[in-house]
Amino acid sequence: MRKRFKILRERPKTLSLRSQIALVIATLSLLPNVVVVIFFLLPIVRNSVEVSVVATLPLVLWGVALLGISVSVGYLLSKQLLAPLSKASQQISAMQRLTHRLAQAQLHVRQDEPAEVRELKVAFNNLLKQVNLEQSRRSAFLATLMHDLKTPLVAGNHLLGVIRDQDQLPRDERIMLVDQLLRENRKLIELLQKMVEAHRYEREGVPLRRVAFNLEEVATLVVERVQPLAKKRNIKMTVKGHARANIDPRELERALYNLVSNAVRYAKTRINIEIFAGLIRLADDGPGLPAPLDQLAEPFNAQPITIAGHQYTAGSGGLGLFIARRIIEAHGGRLTTEASSSAGTIMLIYLR
Repeated sequence: MRKRFKILRERPKTLSLRSQIALVIATLSLLPNVVVVIFFLLPIVRNSVEVSVVATLPLVLWGVALLGISVSVGYLLSKQLLAPLSKASQQISAMQRLTHRLAQAQLHVRQDEPAEVRELKVAFNNLLKQVNLEQSRRSAFLATLMHDLKTPLVAGNHLLGVIRDQDQLPRDERIMLVDQLLRENRKLIELLQKMVEAHRYEREGVPLRRVAFNLEEVATLVVERVQPLAKKRNIKMTVKGHARANIDPRELERALYNLVSNAVRYAKTRINIEIFAGLIRLADDGPGLPAPLDQLAEPFNAQPITIAGHQYTAGSGGLGLFIARRIIEAHGGRLTTEASSSAGTIMLIYLR
């Protein structure tokens, strides 16, 4: 503890910005006069003429007076120069009382202010927008926890109560209730997995173990995973084409699964996956995307979205798209939309 206090005591004190500007102005004011004095005294010293105290006293007094005047003028000018910064500091301090209305809080940028001050205010406003975005995402994340996780838990709890209380429940009905319970649990596990992955990918990079791999094999594995749901909805799925790419098979399968499983939920009759060199083309005949891809593929979006008549609460709508896009971008590729309308959606996965 004593050592820490000693370090704090030995830490040099930094002059305020106003004091530093004042010293710079004073120094610039004194330099010409110092040059003049040296120029005046140099011939006298060279000629070995005795320099008396009486002769130099006026110069010394003039120097002291000039120093005082320069420092005073510099200090006054520094206040004027720093006035826009001081005003901006006061505005920022006043924002502490607007924490409940932070989204509407912005520094007013005036065109008659110095360019540096305008740039500082613009940078601060951009930072404030980012903070507001993070706050809205946090609120959406909490909304997801409260609603989307609560729904399957309540449904599962109800089913367990029925199984517990119905002593004479026939075996077929009991199996049906258990199947419903398992479906609710799968929904819960899938949502939790997506939330964990989205939260991790939002803050960290996607670790990849890339190898040369067959893209058709990845697509086929994904189709097999979603086949039960596709069969239930009478969706025909096809995979065409053949190409190899330097990918992480497990991560790319996760990305493609998120895209294909979304397509299966909303397609009417078909989903076609085509493989090309450096490209996967995914087409369905669903209702189309309800918003631009960049807007949908945001994690924990604060706005609810409606897809095919089903409304998703804030925070849960774009998790799968976000995860897929992050994985594809980690491969050096990009996820885009070739077309999206009431006739269907065509998504393109570019790979390097």
